[in-house]
Amino acid sequence: MIERIKQWLNHSPAEDPVAMQEEVAIAALLSEVMLADGVATGDEQGCLESLLCRISGRPPDEVHQWLQQGRAYQDEAISLYEFTRHLKALPIVRRESILQALWQMALADGELDPQEEGIIRQVAELLYIPHNRFIQLKLAVENPSG
Repeated sequence: MIERIKQWLNHSPAEDPVAMQEEVAIAALLSEVMLADGVATGDEQGCLESLLCRISGRPPDEVHQWLQQGRAYQDEAISLYEFTRHLKALPIVRRESILQALWQMALADGELDPQEEGIIRQVAELLYIPHNRFIQLKLAVENPSG
């Protein structure tokens, strides 16, 4: 906790804390899905970083930093709400792109674990994404060609 206070006090004004919270929250959610089945392969790690680069439009070195922060928060988090509260005010298109990335993360290893789907379902509810869109996004990721 003392380290977090030091980091907060040393916060650079050039950084946008709202954007950082958003990206760190997304990184934590993606990590949560990746680790839900108890196995994190190298392919899944690469997929996670690639998804974060694509969603944020930022270079891999920034994404790597967000992943580290996201994992630190993930270790201390009690619920998914701690991450989604930063994201639920985003436009619906942005929230749906996050959910789609979570589906891509879940399917990165070629299998959908029930734990992964459960996390994504909770996130969809917390982000106010209707169930029919939840299913449509899942199907779009499962069957990208049609």
